[in-house]
Amino acid sequence: MILTNAHTHLELTHLKRLCPKTPVDFVPWLRRLIWELRQRPEPVIQASIEEGLALLKAAGVTHVGDISVTGQSVIPLLQSGLKGVVFLEVVGLSFQMALERFENAKRKILKAKDHPDYGVMQVGLSLHAPYSCHPELLRLGAMWCRQEKIPLCIHAAESPAETSFLLNGEIPSTSWLTRRLAALLGFNNFQAPKIPPIPYLASLEVLEARPLLVHAVQVTEEDIRLIADTGCTVIHCPRSNHLLSCGRMPLEKFLSAGVPVYLGSDSLASSPSLDIREEAAFARHLHEDKLTSEQIDALIHTPLI
Repeated sequence: MILTNAHTHLELTHLKRLCPKTPVDFVPWLRRLIWELRQRPEPVIQASIEEGLALLKAAGVTHVGDISVTGQSVIPLLQSGLKGVVFLEVVGLSFQMALERFENAKRKILKAKDHPDYGVMQVGLSLHAPYSCHPELLRLGAMWCRQEKIPLCIHAAESPAETSFLLNGEIPSTSWLTRRLAALLGFNNFQAPKIPPIPYLASLEVLEARPLLVHAVQVTEEDIRLIADTGCTVIHCPRSNHLLSCGRMPLEKFLSAGVPVYLGSDSLASSPSLDIREEAAFARHLHEDKLTSEQIDALIHTPLI
């Protein structure tokens, strides 16, 4: 039986202590996550990946979409027997830094294609998010994925703070994110595009690459039509969205518009487990007055590739 967990961060399995018990604000949680990511040694990351992979298999998962910042999950996933995609993630608001990281990711992705186990598990590109990537990184990355037929994944329209940042260049009542991005991503004189995440990605022709759009919570009906018209797919992470106070994804509107939807657990840093059946159970409760149980269950029984 096919059982798909379309969005994980196996490298974050060891950060389960960051998962909130009750809903918290997205921005302070992200601040803590960034701090933790600066301090973890390579052996910890490897052990985290191995633990996460074991949890996926114990939950009966057959197809997975994983995000890897370090690239350390590529070989374990290629050799895992699971099907799906591991996405190498790139961030950077400084153009030079972004370009260097993008070129490095391209080399790793093309090299992975020569691995003897490449096939049922593929390697793709993740452009982290509209607020953490230089616009040229978003444009060039999407264009390269179209040309090379490389799977593309982007976190998009996740939280109200993201939309505010793109519209105004600032998170309401906080300034730490701009400083943190300056230190970690090469943030320098960021110019807010003054448009929300989905239209922003469309303006850079990113949606033409038909990426997997993870979260897609803070969307309008016009955004949903745009996603549908460009043939994109979205990934719903209901427990992570709930615990990080991102809002309720209008799942019924995506399905009504004909947009393909997967379910994902996100990482153990923002979700209680990697068991996609538990994610589906939460989704059934969350959308019980709008969708049937059968409609929810269908989302976890569709292969990722």
